[in-house]
This record gives sequence, C-alpha cells and structure tokens, in this order.
Amino acid sequence: MDIRNLSGHFLIAAPGMEDSNFSRTVVLICEHTSEGAFGLIVNKILMNSFKPLLSAFEIVKTSVDLPIYYGGPVKPEQGYVIYSPYREKYGAIRVAKSLAVTASKEVLQDIAAGKGPARYLLALGFSGWAPNQLEQELMTDSWIVAPLKEDIIFDISPSDRWKETADTIGIDFGRFFCSGGSA
Repeated sequence: MDIRNLSGHFLIAAPGMEDSNFSRTVVLICEHTSEGAFGLIVNKILMNSFKPLLSAFEIVKTSVDLPIYYGGPVKPEQGYVIYSPYREKYGAIRVAKSLAVTASKEVLQDIAAGKGPARYLLALGFSGWAPNQLEQELMTDSWIVAPLKEDIIFDISPSDRWKETADTIGIDFGRFFCSGGSA
C-alpha cells in the first residue's frame, strides 16, 4: 500500500488517539496528493436533522430528512455530501468507482426533492492534512488504514462504524494494545 495516496480508503483512529476531534472516528479519505489530504469523518453525528438548516441550503421544503455528520474541524460551515452512485452532474470528486463527494447545493436540493442519488451522507466541516502530515501520523500509529467499503458508510449504524471498520481488517479493539515508547 502506498501511504502517499490513500484516496478511497478509510482511516480508523487508533484507540490511543487523544485528539477529541478524532477519537474513535472513521475518516473517508476523499483525496490525498503530495499537497495534503482531504477527508470526512463518517461516524459522528452533529445534528439529527438537517431541517433546521434548510434555508442555508436554499431549500424550501423536503420530502426526506437526514442527520448531519461532523466531517471534521476544518471549515465547519461548509457542507459536503458523500453519495452513490457517482454522477458527474454535481461537480464531484470521485472517491471510488461508484462513490463521490461534492460541496454542491444542487445535490442536497435534489435529495430534498426526492430525485437525488440513492445513498448519501451530509457532513459539515472536513478533516485536512498538510503535505506529509498524514504520512507522519501514520508512522506514529495514530491511524489504521482500511479498504473502503460503502456499506460501512450507508448501512452500518454510526455508533458501530469504528468497530465494524476495524473488523474488516481483522482488528479486535478489545485486544488492541497501544504502546508508545522510545528506543
């Protein structure tokens, strides 16, 4: 695995992660280049309903409701939608074959009207890393890399996603040992 490009992978916060923004989180890495990384936390609900924010998204009425996730501490006022199947229509970043992320209000307007993508997750804020920052955090065992599985994002309860993502790579956090040390 090339840790210089983890686009389309999950990061699982190691049990010893002390940063409250990331403790027990699963982050979908949407884009990772030599200029840094951009991801969205997919297992922390910020608000149970997006209805109080409809006017901010220029939506008058909706036939659906959805929770708003905490995508990360950077730009908490900015909204992002992870969705499937991929459509170029929304000016999205393609994360995987059928998974994309966009900041377009149009996708939310389509979802509210009942004509959007089949599966979606709305997040406010994002998780970002400067050049080489994520690679350094991986080398200090802050994160565990796991392959992307869309069902974790869309079909697993948010409270179970951290454990379920670890299970996909055979990690049992009940038996996981974090150690720091020096040589």
